[in-house]
Amino acid sequence: MERNEQPRHEDFVRLWSAHRSQLYSFVFSLIPNHAEAEDVFQRVSIVLWNKFSQFQLGTDFWRWSARVAQYEVQDYRKRKTRERLKFWSDEVIDAIAAAHVEYSELLQHQQQALGRCLEKLSPRDRELVALRYGEDQVTTKSLADRLGRPLMTLYKALSRIRRNLYECVQRTIAREQRG
Repeated sequence: MERNEQPRHEDFVRLWSAHRSQLYSFVFSLIPNHAEAEDVFQRVSIVLWNKFSQFQLGTDFWRWSARVAQYEVQDYRKRKTRERLKFWSDEVIDAIAAAHVEYSELLQHQQQALGRCLEKLSPRDRELVALRYGEDQVTTKSLADRLGRPLMTLYKALSRIRRNLYECVQRTIAREQRG
């Protein structure tokens, strides 16, 4: 998509769906009360929808929406100044927001690298990871029983796979940072 292309409702739904939970986590990190965070998050959702025509397609939706959320959190805090206790200053909110955005981007890079590293595993190792950590998330003991393999053998195999994946992710991210 070109950067100057007019955003459509379908674009908003696609981008919103991809970043919704990440954005809620961001708001909750700044307002650690579920009810209040949910209220602010709903407000953020409405503001993002109303201002989506200002968003430039092809740019970073996560950064844009996090900035809007940060402003909404600050606005919420200003409305709450009537309360006696004020725990965080705007500077603290800004620092937490910046750290959260940066951490989220790192986590996203790590998840993408992990996906590529999983693809590099042998089919047998990939199947073992899927059985152990997939939707069912069975215990290693029950997996060993199911596969008819000794428990210690399975522990060692999973440990080796995790170590290899960790090293692969680290190499992948380092290579991306250099390139």
